[in-house]
Amino acid sequence: MEHRLELPDGFCLNYTNVTRDKIGPLGLAVDELAGRPEIGAAMDALAVMRRSGDVRGHDEKVYFTRLAYQEGDAPDRLRAIAEWGADVRSRCRAVVSLGIGGSYLGNQVLADALLSPLWNSLAGTDTAPRLFFSGNNVDPQSIRDLDRILDLERTMFVVISKSGTTTETMAAFLHFYNRCRAAGLDPGRHFTAVTDPERGILLQIARQERLPLFQVPPGVGGRFSVLTDVGLLVAAAAGISIPELLGGARAMVEAADNRDLLRNPPCLYAAICHELYRRAGIHEAVLMPYSDRLRSFALWYVQLLAESLGKEKNRRGETVHEGRTPIAAVGTSDMHAQTQQHQGGKKNKLVTTIAVEDFGDDEITLPREGPWTRELAFVAGRSFGRLLRAARVANEEALAADGRPSCAIAIPRLSPYTLGQLFLFFELATAFEGELLDVNAFDQPGVENYKKLMKELLR
Repeated sequence: MEHRLELPDGFCLNYTNVTRDKIGPLGLAVDELAGRPEIGAAMDALAVMRRSGDVRGHDEKVYFTRLAYQEGDAPDRLRAIAEWGADVRSRCRAVVSLGIGGSYLGNQVLADALLSPLWNSLAGTDTAPRLFFSGNNVDPQSIRDLDRILDLERTMFVVISKSGTTTETMAAFLHFYNRCRAAGLDPGRHFTAVTDPERGILLQIARQERLPLFQVPPGVGGRFSVLTDVGLLVAAAAGISIPELLGGARAMVEAADNRDLLRNPPCLYAAICHELYRRAGIHEAVLMPYSDRLRSFALWYVQLLAESLGKEKNRRGETVHEGRTPIAAVGTSDMHAQTQQHQGGKKNKLVTTIAVEDFGDDEITLPREGPWTRELAFVAGRSFGRLLRAARVANEEALAADGRPSCAIAIPRLSPYTLGQLFLFFELATAFEGELLDVNAFDQPGVENYKKLMKELLR
């Protein structure tokens, strides 16, 4: 018997392979989770967060779910972003996003998923700037490689830092600013700042240099910021449909309002993850999209889960060292790399696959007749999508046969709408799991510690 939750638009969470009747002793009686008091309490907390922004144990408001409603809440800002994007597309051949962590990973996902990981080789018209990402590592060779590629006169740099003190990002900004200045270029035509709307050195620089200025809004942490100006500027520069992106996000936020756990995709997924973690020691979270375009999405998820739930103390101040360890993988590439560990190593992993069901015009079907079709009969006549599906199902079934849990997410196709759904699915699931763990999912004290020590070393 299959256990699946499918939304009307085709988004599907299949959790058959975590059930006791499928995988045996490690499996769950998922139906029993719905009536537990802690599930109801976590749903109440999520409802309060959505309504007021209040989260117990967190000093600031949390507003990431409201981003899905920007078309109604902030139409003027979306209009300004669209106008900025049209201007950039009309005069720039390259856009360089300078940011790290949540100010980088979400933007990389937008580019890879909705354009292509090979976009910079494919882009060939004046309406399609190439996209580059820097300011996420202080590696001089990477910076120098960009120096060799960019035509500064036709490049826009988007500098993203809420505080304006992010070492990696501001070092890259200063380097490229000095190069543009030496070339006699007007910074206001080649730099755009995304920062705190009220304070910080980057805000001062933007005002002094008269740079186009956008905001990292209050109440949205970096790892939840892809649907703020942080990510929407890159979407606008690339010509990605922002209304569709927000529409998918909105659909998932509204699905998460359902008080029936078995009809609520992100909360159900989080409850499954939490129960496997608590009851069966499943503390490694492998996210394995079967799409090269979603490779960077798995990396975005690594930051989201690790920074949100990897906490030394709970909200009562007790030392707990909580959190599952996220691992990025891509099918089928990593079936020839990580799967040996998934299938033969410790039974401490939940593998979550993501399938794209329809590749549209990009689908390729191999001929039935021609050279070597007899020798290669196992692939002749098949589509690449069918091969990908067979590999994924084989992986899931092999895990289940050995009593190892997996979940399967499917989207009808890869589009701005379904990507918006995926972003909010995992963000909401992470917030819900934080409630079940009783940790603050919205701070990052460990990251702040390293930043402080790094600045002391640089002094």
